[in-house]
Formats: sequence, structure tokens, C-alpha cells
Amino acid sequence: MPQPKLADRAGESIAWLTTVTPKGRPAPRPVWFVLDGEDILLFSEPDTAKLRHIEANPDVSFHLNSDEHGGSILVVTGKAHVEAGKASETPGYLDKYGAHYAALGLTVAEFDAKYSVRVRVVPERSWGF
Repeated sequence: MPQPKLADRAGESIAWLTTVTPKGRPAPRPVWFVLDGEDILLFSEPDTAKLRHIEANPDVSFHLNSDEHGGSILVVTGKAHVEAGKASETPGYLDKYGAHYAALGLTVAEFDAKYSVRVRVVPERSWGF
């Protein structure tokens, strides 16, 4: 069976970004994401533990949930860094998640202001089945 590819799973809504705490423990967080070529883009509120972890140690893992049979496992490891950019200006982000903003009680501008930090994950390795 061929190894799953991240691009094949780009339509999924929720993924898990795992950062490393100062004590070396994994800290998984659910995230919305889009792909930018091979890279993964996500957004965060400023001043979160996730961002502090990335600043101290950029090594992260990113994974998607399995299918109902326990297959379609995909884990990506790489380096994360913060960069400039708004969700509304990130290709594909509004198309994928814009309809969910109302459930959060946010307009596009309010989402951009609240989740104002863009994180780029540059994959280094992946595995799955």
C-alpha cells in the first residue's frame, strides 16, 4: 500500500499540531490548516503556549485523524516558525473555513485580528499507512 500524502488529505478540517513544552513533553493542539505547496499554514492567537513552545523549540509534528477503520494514518514532522500574514489573505483559507467564522461569532476582519499569528510548518519527514 502506498504511503499517504499530505496533499491527498488537504481537504480535512481538523489536524493536530504537537509542540514540545520546556519540560520536553508533547503538547498537541487541534488546528485548522491549509497547504502552501509542501508547507502547512495555520493561525493562532498571539501569546499562546503553542507559540512560546515554537519559539523555544521549532520541532513539531502534525498529524491527521485516522479513518473509521484506523487507517489513513499520516504524521509529518518538521520545523515551525511564525511569519507575517492574515488568514483572509492566505490562498484557500477563507474558502475552507470562512463559513465557520459565524459559529465562532466572528467576521472575517475579527478572525484576522483574533488569530493574527501565522505559523508555517516546513515538513522534513512523514510516515503513515
